[in-house]
Amino acid sequence: MFGHIFGRFLVEQKMVSQETLEEVLDAQRKVRVKLGLIAVSEKLLTQEQADKINRKQALEDKRFGDIAVEMGYLTESQVSRLLQLQGNPYLTFIQAMTEKGVMTLEEIENAIDLYRRENGLTNTDLEAFKSGDMDRMLPLYVRTENPLVSGLVGVAVRTIVRLIDSEISIEPSYNSYSYEFENIAVQGVTGDHSMLLGLAGENGNLLTIADVFAKEEFSSMDLFAFDAVCEFINCINGLYASSLSTQGIMVDMVPPTYYQAGQLRAQDKLLIVPVYIKNRKIRIIIAVDTPIRVEA
Repeated sequence: MFGHIFGRFLVEQKMVSQETLEEVLDAQRKVRVKLGLIAVSEKLLTQEQADKINRKQALEDKRFGDIAVEMGYLTESQVSRLLQLQGNPYLTFIQAMTEKGVMTLEEIENAIDLYRRENGLTNTDLEAFKSGDMDRMLPLYVRTENPLVSGLVGVAVRTIVRLIDSEISIEPSYNSYSYEFENIAVQGVTGDHSMLLGLAGENGNLLTIADVFAKEEFSSMDLFAFDAVCEFINCINGLYASSLSTQGIMVDMVPPTYYQAGQLRAQDKLLIVPVYIKNRKIRIIIAVDTPIRVEA
């Protein structure tokens, strides 16, 4: 995620072209290996054990290494070693940049300092940004003090990364009492808390989710494409509801639905998180414990 976020900044600042960035990211991609593959190659896991972890990860909002430890396949120290072998995303990105002669290390460091200043990051925040650890990076972009909101955003982003696109970019969240949409799929949650999760996109941007999740190519945002996005939202909320139940918070999901050309209005503020999936802008819309009205 580091390379795509920082790379987008470099393009916006006209320090590199989009074409050059794609070449750098492609070079970086070649040195990024899945943790399970490394563990098998290091003979710390059998292929059967890695497959079991992958199947369990598809049902739980947890990282591969955490599940491996829970199942007794790996120790914490072994997971730490595997993560080191996997490659720090900051280091692999600057390695690809310098090896291709796009920017010098000094130029990259100056650009990172500019990014830090323009985004109001502290040195501690910058270390979290460079880490590439999603759980450390998300609080830099998702600005909310409500743990239910931050928790749902976290599950949504992690599920997008796992099932749709592992190379997303994210922009700082913002709050609004309303959101005007072209295409949006939403699902409400009731019970101990009321929540709403929506995925919105202009033109055919939601197809980036529909195509991958349904494993077929849609030509437009028709009924079937929206159904795929709705099912994906249902998957996210299902994971979050399961997580909340372990904390004694019980919620039920209502059927997801979709709207075209309208506006969401909230009595309290909506949280809106812009993300880029395959370079197409999607917005995650979240509301918790506030009445919502859809004007479509």
